[in-house]
Amino acid sequence: MNVWTVTELMHLTQDELCDLAARIENSLPGIEAGTADRAQALASLDNIRRVMLLRGLHF
Repeated sequence: MNVWTVTELMHLTQDELCDLAARIENSLPGIEAGTADRAQALASLDNIRRVMLLRGLHF
């Protein structure tokens, strides 16, 4: 899994951000703890939340 950057996420709509966050969250149970994929998924979720806050949006 690749990390979604803040720059990439700024181009998405609120609906797209929420959908992406849901897809990443749903994939977490299948990703082993301590792996690079899990760290990247969590980093992407952090970046999605950061973008939502920057824009004043809510989940």
